[in-house]
Amino acid sequence: MISLRVATQGVLFVSVLVLAACGGGDKPHQSSPPAQAPPAKSEALGESSRQLLAWLPDPGAVPGWTRTGEPRRYGPGNLWEYIDGAAETFLTFGFQEAATADYADAARKLEVTIDIYRMGDPTGAYGMYAEERNPSATFLPVGSEGYRSGNVLNFWAGPCYVKLTAPREDPGLTAGLEALAAEVARRIGGAGPRPAVFDRFPAAGLVAHSFRVLPKDVLAQSYLSNGFEGEYRDGGKPWKLLLVVFDADDAASGALDRYQAFLASSGPAPRRITAPGQGGFVGKDGYYGLVVAARAGRHLAIAVGAPSERQATAQLSALLKQ
Repeated sequence: MISLRVATQGVLFVSVLVLAACGGGDKPHQSSPPAQAPPAKSEALGESSRQLLAWLPDPGAVPGWTRTGEPRRYGPGNLWEYIDGAAETFLTFGFQEAATADYADAARKLEVTIDIYRMGDPTGAYGMYAEERNPSATFLPVGSEGYRSGNVLNFWAGPCYVKLTAPREDPGLTAGLEALAAEVARRIGGAGPRPAVFDRFPAAGLVAHSFRVLPKDVLAQSYLSNGFEGEYRDGGKPWKLLLVVFDADDAASGALDRYQAFLASSGPAPRRITAPGQGGFVGKDGYYGLVVAARAGRHLAIAVGAPSERQATAQLSALLKQ
């Protein structure tokens, strides 16, 4: 009997321990909070990361605005935790590292988050800026170029694409956004012109603020990468002029032939032309309509959707003469 009581007490004791460890079984399971980027600690960072953090305004650097909390950093491996599906586009443009911090103007009850994305080079920074640019926004001389639209102010400078975002629109927000942006631009420095390749594009008919960088899959063709685009309008609907830059002449020539074969596979056979440049073809695409393409050295120029072959050829000629 004594041994049975001991055994019974032992079972009860173990049961009590198990229930205590499980919280008594009377509380619902609570999942761990989602992982967040740790605060940036400059003493453990490399030189490039320390420089990136230094581009964020110090607390009080802009009158009326203070930094709330510590800056956060993201790299190619975890950028998706911050901007989700948009991370893929940033990586395509050569994203290297991001720093973000929150700021507040307590007197006006305003809040702004500043994101600085350091890309691989200024072309990547301009390309990402142009990818998100709002052509109908108010453009500003901040950094190399910037724009303000509602509760957002974006600009690019050097290898950086910078975004300032407030949670809501407010009549007093404009001055704060512009002051914070100017301070970030001052810290980054090195604001220069847009990528020089865009200087090749003819000015006649060019739609303002329409230049884009196309890192890959130009016109949905995997063999066309390192492209640049401008939009044109000659009184009618807009159309596009593209320039694809290759490493060698034969690569450009091969790409021209592949694109001609692609159009021929889904429509009438393109007609070869001997100019501009070293010649090309005139064809038709089921989506874009008229297509005129020509090559000069390692440069392949393509006009899609132009009002006429004459207009397309004239613009291609100007583009390839540079």
